[in-house]
Amino acid sequence: MTQFLAVSNRKGGVGKSTISVMLAHAAASWGRQRVLVMDLDTQCNASLMLVGGEGWEKASRAGHTIADYFYDRFEKVAEDESAYVLSNVGDVAHGRFFAGRVSLLPGSQRLEDIQSELFVMQSSKKELHADAVAVQVRGRMKRLMKHFGMDFDLVILDCPPGLSYAALAALDLADLVLVPFRPDFVSQFALDRVAMLIEKVETGEQLASIPFGERRYVCLPNYLKGDGHERLLIDQLALDHPLLTTRLPTLDSIARAFDWDETRKSMEQKYADALPHLRQLHGEVLGAPLLRAKTA
Repeated sequence: MTQFLAVSNRKGGVGKSTISVMLAHAAASWGRQRVLVMDLDTQCNASLMLVGGEGWEKASRAGHTIADYFYDRFEKVAEDESAYVLSNVGDVAHGRFFAGRVSLLPGSQRLEDIQSELFVMQSSKKELHADAVAVQVRGRMKRLMKHFGMDFDLVILDCPPGLSYAALAALDLADLVLVPFRPDFVSQFALDRVAMLIEKVETGEQLASIPFGERRYVCLPNYLKGDGHERLLIDQLALDHPLLTTRLPTLDSIARAFDWDETRKSMEQKYADALPHLRQLHGEVLGAPLLRAKTA
């Protein structure tokens, strides 16, 4: 059964794309899973990390991005989608007969414009309130993402910080939402907002009534520098939100992982001193029953 993992935070600059790609490499290398990364962010960082600038531009020119997929297939899901998939991406080498691999549905800077066009198209067809049309567009995008990902073991949805139709559809589709955050004083507000959105509640009191074990999200402290105020803030956030035990420090090896290289390398070469942290993250999110299929 395909599992859908969204990586999301309403706040930008928290490492969503880097963590998405790191987990994709880990799931393919250590979990031997067929992994698809869907790049929903118009910054397209996950795409650049997996195929480089030239590879991403080639896909964009060919009309083989997630924006093109949504637009081309909005009314006709049944057609072949293989042209939109970039297979065996990333600069981590796998064994010759290795089952695991990473594929990519590339991001697009035009995604927000395409979503607006789809909204206008749907509005012109039916006499519905704008909110009803928005629900229809999000629902259709959710079905398109689910349909596209069914040939994979794991689909990682790299979400933008904003509330686009695609981002909302991804949060609704996800079996689990991983929320990276920086340990700073705006984190509490950002985590509260994304948590209420994921759990579909309107107040902090409603959110607090949901036990941690029943929530569909978990938070990951990232960019840690190791000082005391970080620990105090993380302990405070842990009172209101489920947190992983994994803590990702600020490391040059993680920063360098952003740079795509034509030369394939091992996980050890790629992630160096970040490897123990990535192993813990992979085990906690993907190697344990934390990521589970929705019962509904």
